[in-house]
Amino acid sequence: MDLLSPDSGTIFWTILTFVVLLLILKKFAWKPILETLENRENQIKEALSQAEQGQKEAEKLLEDQKQLLQKARKESAEIIDESRKSAEKSHKDIVEQAHKEAESVLERARQEITLSKETAISEIKQYAVDLSFMAAQKVIGEAITKEQHLNLIEKSIEQLSQSK
Repeated sequence: MDLLSPDSGTIFWTILTFVVLLLILKKFAWKPILETLENRENQIKEALSQAEQGQKEAEKLLEDQKQLLQKARKESAEIIDESRKSAEKSHKDIVEQAHKEAESVLERARQEITLSKETAISEIKQYAVDLSFMAAQKVIGEAITKEQHLNLIEKSIEQLSQSK
């Protein structure tokens, strides 16, 4: 037997063995192998589909988070601006109230000064009246009435104020 020229019996048995092996493989092995490959292909497709859906959801969530962050930044900026305006208003009100109180204190002080001045002038006038009354008694040597004395003082004061 030569390998380059096989005999017809060997060819027949080789073909028959190949066909039987092919039928056995088709009946017992080919179908389970194809089913396994098909199942694996379906699992891969399903996993890809789920991955795409998960990615879309993640992108949507990311966009929602960006919008929420932007909204929060805007609200915080508004709150800060509002707080700044409120602080400025409070500062202005406090300064204005301090000015009012200071002016009120100054006005009371002026009134007290004016009252004290008028009281002092009144006391000085009374003292001057008493002095002039006593001086007039000593000069004239007799007692003059209080009415005469007041007339003399008023004339003296008028003369003093005109001479200034």
